[in-house]
Amino acid sequence: MNNKSRFVTLCNAVLEGQATQAEVAEFQETLRDDPAYRQAYREQMKIHAYLTWQHGRAAVDESLVISTSQDPPSTARTRNVSLVGLALSLLLIAAGLTGWWLSSSRGIPLVVISATDLEFAKGSRIYRKQIDITQGSLKFRLDSGAEVEAIGPVQLELVSDMLVRVVQGSVTVDVGDDAVGFQVETTEAQIVDLGTRFGVSVREAGETDVVVFEGAVDVHSNPGQSKPTSPVVNLKEGEAIRVDKRSGSKRLTSVVVRGDRDEVLAGNKDPSPVIVNITDNGEHKRKNRCYSVRIGGLGPPTKSYVGLGLPKWRPLKGRHFPDAMSGSDVVLMYSQDRYHPNLEYYVELSVPSRLFVWHDSRLNPPEWLTHDFQKTEMRLRSGPWAPSNDIISSIEAPEGEDIYVEYEVWQRDVPAGVVTLGGNDNQTNSLRFAMYGIAAKALEN
Repeated sequence: MNNKSRFVTLCNAVLEGQATQAEVAEFQETLRDDPAYRQAYREQMKIHAYLTWQHGRAAVDESLVISTSQDPPSTARTRNVSLVGLALSLLLIAAGLTGWWLSSSRGIPLVVISATDLEFAKGSRIYRKQIDITQGSLKFRLDSGAEVEAIGPVQLELVSDMLVRVVQGSVTVDVGDDAVGFQVETTEAQIVDLGTRFGVSVREAGETDVVVFEGAVDVHSNPGQSKPTSPVVNLKEGEAIRVDKRSGSKRLTSVVVRGDRDEVLAGNKDPSPVIVNITDNGEHKRKNRCYSVRIGGLGPPTKSYVGLGLPKWRPLKGRHFPDAMSGSDVVLMYSQDRYHPNLEYYVELSVPSRLFVWHDSRLNPPEWLTHDFQKTEMRLRSGPWAPSNDIISSIEAPEGEDIYVEYEVWQRDVPAGVVTLGGNDNQTNSLRFAMYGIAAKALEN
């Protein structure tokens, strides 16, 4: 619907309970087809509820305007006051709709959180219908509370504070607690947030990558329909798919991310990763699970395992993080893989590199590690761990101190290509141990 006056008429009729069945059907169709009208309707429902609470009714009753009898002076004064209050109410509604029209014509309001382009001043409130960044990044907050980080080159359209359409490039969305139901649309998919932090990347080949860093999303096909189709898949933390209209959806085995604190999908002009991909030979219950490769991200502290927010990779107590490892590309591993000694991992490297593996020092290292890698003097630890976790049940710590797991670091220089790593095998038959870590750093010429 392009006729805003018609929308206002329908909106008032529906809110006042005066709409015919045909008008209700027309109004419902309008809301289904246009997110901007849905947002406007939500705002008017709030105003209507407030005015009804204040005045009993939010619209002028016909009997107040066309009187059939002469009222006593006191009654007339009372009704004059009512008319003034109701007139103010109508002005508020009109002002609300006018404000919506103005913001709709200027674009969607957003607050700049950070930006590499001086055009976007930190903390400024601006209006945009679209974002087009050739390089760098822009992080902003919409009025819904959703935070969006766009990595150049990227093109996106701001449809409403609950809907962003990505034309090309990568965005990472953090919906917080207030924007559940936030949507990201691409040509190939419609992603509906279920309370989460997720990334969406539109590739030039006409594919959409969707990865969940925290929480869950529903991914639908056939975006742009008046009513979303049944979800193609529900994705949870550490899972990802690639959607292609021609071939459907499939597991995305790994994504390249960056960011000091949280994973953010890397852009096409980010530094080339050393680890470009990692896959495995397992058949997992979580069939869409995905590894995150953080570019140059190894350092204190770095998130260690999928789904375990507390334990981080750190130096030993009182020591510095090993310089030789700092700044390496690091893989976010799955803690539960420690139960599967027959797993193999295939790590693809873009350049000749030094490959690091750090292994729980409580265990005897597996044969593949001792055979192919050289043990170093470097050590790392992960933690702090929750006292209830079985992984650290055999570790005693002084009262009041946090519990950490220590690791021995092994290394190996390898050419560009694919390197095979074995499972987290050990000889103790104990399940009280940690999964190993993987990182790689380009060799200096």
